[in-house]
Amino acid sequence: MTGPNELILTREQLTALTGVCRPTAMVRWLEARGWMYEPAARRGDIPKVSREYFNDRMSGRPTNTTRRAAPRLDFFSQR
Repeated sequence: MTGPNELILTREQLTALTGVCRPTAMVRWLEARGWMYEPAARRGDIPKVSREYFNDRMSGRPTNTTRRAAPRLDFFSQR
């Protein structure tokens, strides 16, 4: 079983990936290259990048993650 810290990249790993230390610069790097991430919960924290997503991107495997722009509400109108 993996622990919660093993599921996301550490600050050092994200710094090695992006080449920058500041969280805001990391976000700019990730967005410029189309990487998916979870925004930091608090100011000064790093964005969260899934280790599985990182491994998929770096190995060239297709990523199975998609994000919706908003929650789907169409199920309310279905009967």
